[in-house]
Amino acid sequence: MTSSAPRRHLLGTAVVATTVALTLAACGSGSGGSGSSGGGGSSADNNLTVSYSQTVADELPIWIADEAGYFKKQGLNVKLTNLSSSDGFPALIAGQTQLASIGASEMVAGAASGAKVSYLATLTPVFPYQLYTKATSAQELKGKRLGITSTSGSLYIATLAALKQLGLKPTDVHLVPLGSVTNVNNALVAGSIDGAMSHPPATTKIEAAGFHSLVDLAKQNIPTSNVGIAATNAYLKGHGDQVRSFLKALLQGIKREKSDKAYAEKVLSEHLKVTDQKSLDETYEYYAHEVLPDVPTPTTEQLQTSKVALEPTLPAVKNLDVSTLVNASYLDAVK
Repeated sequence: MTSSAPRRHLLGTAVVATTVALTLAACGSGSGGSGSSGGGGSSADNNLTVSYSQTVADELPIWIADEAGYFKKQGLNVKLTNLSSSDGFPALIAGQTQLASIGASEMVAGAASGAKVSYLATLTPVFPYQLYTKATSAQELKGKRLGITSTSGSLYIATLAALKQLGLKPTDVHLVPLGSVTNVNNALVAGSIDGAMSHPPATTKIEAAGFHSLVDLAKQNIPTSNVGIAATNAYLKGHGDQVRSFLKALLQGIKREKSDKAYAEKVLSEHLKVTDQKSLDETYEYYAHEVLPDVPTPTTEQLQTSKVALEPTLPAVKNLDVSTLVNASYLDAVK
């Protein structure tokens, strides 16, 4: 890992946005649910492309709102598409997507580079991770290879938090960017990395492979926004009705997730490609009853965690007032 990595990522935004535009033009809905293929509203403004950065249980309320038809009932034609966090933010800025489900770290880094964006909701307001490794101490972890998705994503921020609790610096280990949560989990089970932050349902296989939790951030309830809903300020100015309708459907998805375990696990199984009932039960119970809030209100404190973590490698973040990124007014209007 080098300290210039986040800067290179942000400087490449324009190039990435062009690539993402071509990708989005060629792809359809990420989920194919009833909310993605319906007629939506009569206006083109009711057509929303919404990205989500990882195929993880944090995104379940969005998947449910889509597949249960809640977006469609609000007059929206929502197309979900899976873009990594490093691609999802540039796509949002370029106008290729109207909303993005991404982590606070991408929001903070992007805003520090000049992007005018707002955080509208927080689906995962705490770190849902544990650091899995075969090392038994911080000293033993030194020099080991730890998997991350990128050098600016939520998993990266969580890894920095875990290392700090162990009294280690990022330079004490080798951080290996692997692109996606799935890649990180698979690499850990295969033994090609020595440790990584993870969460259900992957933890079942990880523990079976002989790894144990060295740091449990999940139980500490550290404020963050592992997954939240973002929009550009420019889009918000002309599309308040659409944003409020989206959030209203999202609240219905949250309520359905918490109250209908069978349906929620069915959607989880479809998206995560998990059929093991024990893994599904553990994942559902953790996210529906421990992580997901009834009302996903964004807060400044959630973004501050990412700001502090990014400051050493992205100096522009130091002067960023993260309170300017939080906009709960749209959610307040529909909750």
